[in-house]
Amino acid sequence: MRKHLSAAAIMALVGMGALPGATPFASTANAATAQSNQTPEEERRRARLSLSTSTARVLQEVFNDINSEPPNYAKAMDSLNRLLSRDGLSKFDESTSLELRAGIYAQQENYAAALRDFERILQLDELPFDRLKQIRYYVAQLYFTQERYADAIRFMELYLAEEGNVEDTNAWYILAAAYVSQGNYQKARRPAERALQYDEKKEKKSYDLLNLIYSELQLNAERGRLLEEMVERFPNEEGYWAQLSGSYDAAGRRKDALATLEAAYNAGLITDEDKIIALAQYYSSLDNPYRGAKLIEEEMAAGAVKRDLDNLTLLSQLWSMSREQDKAIEALSAAARISPSGELYYRLGQSYMASERFEEGIRALNEALERGGLSAQDRGDINLLLGNAYFQLDPDSADGRRRARRAFERALNSPRSRNSAQGWIAYIDAYERTLRQQAEIERIQRQERLQRERDRCDSLVDLADLGGAVNESDVSECRALIARTDEQGRPLDPNAASDEEEAAATEEEGEAADEEATDAG
Repeated sequence: MRKHLSAAAIMALVGMGALPGATPFASTANAATAQSNQTPEEERRRARLSLSTSTARVLQEVFNDINSEPPNYAKAMDSLNRLLSRDGLSKFDESTSLELRAGIYAQQENYAAALRDFERILQLDELPFDRLKQIRYYVAQLYFTQERYADAIRFMELYLAEEGNVEDTNAWYILAAAYVSQGNYQKARRPAERALQYDEKKEKKSYDLLNLIYSELQLNAERGRLLEEMVERFPNEEGYWAQLSGSYDAAGRRKDALATLEAAYNAGLITDEDKIIALAQYYSSLDNPYRGAKLIEEEMAAGAVKRDLDNLTLLSQLWSMSREQDKAIEALSAAARISPSGELYYRLGQSYMASERFEEGIRALNEALERGGLSAQDRGDINLLLGNAYFQLDPDSADGRRRARRAFERALNSPRSRNSAQGWIAYIDAYERTLRQQAEIERIQRQERLQRERDRCDSLVDLADLGGAVNESDVSECRALIARTDEQGRPLDPNAASDEEEAAATEEEGEAADEEATDAG
């Protein structure tokens, strides 16, 4: 007659294995609960919980090999393999042996092999219900490790439904994570909330999973409350502070968003460039661009923020908003030098023009055109600015007006700047006409003065020739004048015309000065 091991002995044999993070295959509590709530089918199953003597002997040897120092898994596995290859093995013997072998596979992290053995046990359907439920739990975990998420969900939900009020954080976590892996965040929400609820240690992974789910579902209020708890529980986690700030921002609580990020920065937690830039932008959006600019400037000096194109451009904008025009120009100039296109030189030129630094503006605008990468409209606007700069810089110079007009002519090529350019060209042309007219009037006036002087000299010389009383010095000057001019007072030598006109102009200015002195007196 065969000898059999008791059910309690079998439970002891198979109760040594578990997956990482899981409970033992069959706990005493589960067994006690199962025995106190047995159904007729369960009673029938438990009534035949006995192993053949030969199977029990092999399993005892396996158990000894596993618990030796060091464990001899190779020998234990060889014994189990030979046992399972026997013909005529009862379903219960086979199920128990498979359960033990699956436990060894799991301990060795050979999860695929463990999964095959567990699936065979479920197929045999011979073990008591409480052990089968526990195996379904392990199968769900193994499916999850194999990234078979649909199967993991199916077995975990079956386990949870059979077990009833489960307060196992690991079970709920796996179910939630499996749904997340499928992109089903709505289904993942409740399991993730329960995983955190039952997590006595309140581990980061439980918070992180629920935080991700709330974020994907755009549950900003729930996520905000969760993140508040996270920064309180994990105050040194920089990312949580930044996420809480972002959550406040999404909820329209920009002041809270700034205060959160600022607190983390002041605590030395915010060292990442992106978050420093975000803090500077918060300052700007809440009407404190100066503080944002100072922050970026200081962190650039410390090396935490790169002096790259984007950051220098932002720094320039913040200084400009702070009405620190010189600092804005300095930052924009540095950005323009490393920019591949002329856009920033265009903006730099505009800044110089606004500060009436026309020479620097001209250099920047010409550099913008040379670098290129500008639209036709921008090129037209730049030429419009260049024309204005040339004119403002030297409006009294013919060369300055000529440079300005050429720039305005180039601006005619852009529809947006055409009207303004035409207006400037018309103004310069009118200005030139006025100057020419003024010059002609002045020439005629000088000629009239020369004519009057020639007439006076002719009369004076005639009087002297007739023996009249005259000043010899005046007569000498008049004879010299008559010798070099015609009867209208025009110089006989064209090259001397300017000298005569200049002398006449000087004489006129002297007369005008005398008149002003008289009036003042």
